[in-house]
Amino acid sequence: MRSGETETTLLSLLNSGFRAGYTSELSQVEVLSMPTCTHRLMVFLAATLLLAAPLGAQTDPGARLRGLAMSSFNGQPLRGVVVAVPAARRFVVTDSSGAFLLTGLPGGDQKIRVSYEGRDTEEYEFTLRSGRTTRIAVLLDLEALDLDPLVVEADHPDRWRDLGGFFARRNWYRGYARFFTQEEIEESHSQRISALLARERIVTRCVEGCRPTRFSLGRLCSVPISVNGMPGRDQDYDRIAVRDVRAVEIYRGITPYGLNMGGRLAPFSSVWNPNSDVWACGSVFIWTR
Repeated sequence: MRSGETETTLLSLLNSGFRAGYTSELSQVEVLSMPTCTHRLMVFLAATLLLAAPLGAQTDPGARLRGLAMSSFNGQPLRGVVVAVPAARRFVVTDSSGAFLLTGLPGGDQKIRVSYEGRDTEEYEFTLRSGRTTRIAVLLDLEALDLDPLVVEADHPDRWRDLGGFFARRNWYRGYARFFTQEEIEESHSQRISALLARERIVTRCVEGCRPTRFSLGRLCSVPISVNGMPGRDQDYDRIAVRDVRAVEIYRGITPYGLNMGGRLAPFSSVWNPNSDVWACGSVFIWTR
């Protein structure tokens, strides 16, 4: 750039860039008459403004949507699932790990649609926030014509009370608890849920009412059971048809904190807070959805 062009560009940058924060403006004569050191400083400041201008002009990065798609039958990741935000005309296809990420989405309430091999689900609404990531889980039953989808926002495994939480906890507590997927339940050929629990030495005993029990440290104690995250009458759990059960998780000791339910919340229920009892017998969570 020639000397005259440099001064004109410098003057333009200074007057336009500094005007917002400063009141003074410079003429071309004043710029030309500056001492060399001052002139160099002003050139440096002008260059800084030139580099900073695009940063200030950047638009809002938008909201991000991240998640995993997996089989509700056995928890295996699903590749090729299409996750779309119709209003934003954006979509993404899950990779071999079932993962997906959409960026630059508009904030606010947005509807999400999932499809797989030509089969579409209904739309699910989530609140997206600009500059933040919303994490969701997509669970599909590939054998179902409508995919029998579960599309939910992810939570911490200890607080997540649905089938998505089951699979999250299976990764966290494997070895500490026993997790039966629908695939494993079918392979067990159990005709009743009590037969499944017997594999973990939980047996229904009838003394002043029937309830699931196990021996812990030489003492017989009741094992609290909940269905879809809610406590129920312990003697009723075996009335649930095995074909309707999607997953069962059985804890051998203290239950994860967020899943504890203090107090006897249902009549004739043994549900209590295991953390408050040194004879904790664990707990059972049955998921039908």
